[in-house]
Amino acid sequence: MRWTRITFLAVVVAVVVAACGDSGSGSDVPAAGSATTEDVATTIAVGPADSTGFATHVLPIIENTCARCHTGNGPGTPHLRLDTIGDAIENSDLIVEAVGLGAMPPWPASNLSVAFKNDWSLTDAERDAIVEWARRPLTDLDPATPITSTAGIQALTNVDLEIPPLGGYAGAKDQPDEYRCFIYDVPFEGETWLRGYEFVPDQTEVVHHAIGYRIPGTLRDRAEQLDAEHSDNGGWPCFGSSGLGEDEIFLGWAPGQGPTELPPGSGLPIADGDFLVVQVHYHFEVDAPRDFSTMRLDVADDSELPLDVVEIVEFVAPAEIPCASDETGPLCNRDVALQAAIAKYGDDGVQADGMLFLCRAEPGDFAHMTDGVASAACDLPARASGTIVSVLGHEHELGSSFRMTLNPGTADELVLVDIPNWDFDWQLNYYPIDDIELSPSDIIRTECSWDRSLRDPSLEPAYILWADGTNDEMCFATITVREG
Repeated sequence: MRWTRITFLAVVVAVVVAACGDSGSGSDVPAAGSATTEDVATTIAVGPADSTGFATHVLPIIENTCARCHTGNGPGTPHLRLDTIGDAIENSDLIVEAVGLGAMPPWPASNLSVAFKNDWSLTDAERDAIVEWARRPLTDLDPATPITSTAGIQALTNVDLEIPPLGGYAGAKDQPDEYRCFIYDVPFEGETWLRGYEFVPDQTEVVHHAIGYRIPGTLRDRAEQLDAEHSDNGGWPCFGSSGLGEDEIFLGWAPGQGPTELPPGSGLPIADGDFLVVQVHYHFEVDAPRDFSTMRLDVADDSELPLDVVEIVEFVAPAEIPCASDETGPLCNRDVALQAAIAKYGDDGVQADGMLFLCRAEPGDFAHMTDGVASAACDLPARASGTIVSVLGHEHELGSSFRMTLNPGTADELVLVDIPNWDFDWQLNYYPIDDIELSPSDIIRTECSWDRSLRDPSLEPAYILWADGTNDEMCFATITVREG
């Protein structure tokens, strides 16, 4: 976590922001509120004499945005409960701060992106309505009146199995980043189809991100051997990927992520004998108990078959961030920084040169980026055919912006997702409303930028490149495609 000068209230806001997640349900969410901009501003501005404005103009917005995380069993409830109108009144000061600053509800994607389902961002009028009411929280409704989420709690709708790892992991504060792979033993017999899945982090303060792999049954003995070799602390070290030589991504989790619920009529096939492995990235800025992050699965009934297959396609760009012109030190030499990273994570955990090769770039292309800001882009073929289900971007803590564009520079150019202000705590899956068809010959441009001023000042100046550590960087994206 990056620490700056912040007030106590801002700390609370940050904790609340880190608590909620996006929904992968793919279902449309009604627009928040129905009043025009003028109606909202006029009604709320009247003040004490017009307490009925809350029920008409403010409550619908809260029910469609705040309530999705802060009611019932929502992920934000440990930090702020809004189960009743009385809760909203009691926490009005926090609501003013969080909503007024734009910290809540979080929605990093800009309007340059395609339109997305589950968009809980607020219009200026909606934001003003909530803030003005919360400054003088009047209502003629009973404070005990429940607040009901019109968008649903952000958790997997149907959970057939919740599976723990075969062994958990315990680390200690300030140890190096650790990537650990765990077998998740699923009781599948014959081919099985998943309709949804959700990674549930246990020790959230140390779980940086996770990637789930579908592994062929022929590698089960090898996985069990690796697990047995490291039985002292559960799982096995696995920088880069699963370490099994053959795997396929089916799940990704990063802060802000919620469950994946695949569109009706589609699913992820698990062949007879296949098993699941999850790679968990641990970053220990604090001490934490042994982590036992679980995985929830929604398994299709036979009556739902046959289903269209979904697949996840990966896209990348280089991450090359030279030291700023006013920084000096041995690690500002790229070759020295590269070898230092390899010493920590091994060849598999440092993909910097591989990304340059894939994107036809070289270190010299980035040598001039010494003003503290760096950027990169890469055009790659889509390599898949079907309808886009969702798009996802991933950077680390120096991320400044992210964009993914379909067929850039052509008449068919379409910005799939644009995030002008990257927020590590909100790495959402975005689900387009309209059907966007993808063909293998289409081009996907992935663009990232980074800001060195976000780097922990206590760290030694260093050339930052693509590697597995939290203080390293990445430019990574996925597109989930439903084969048609």
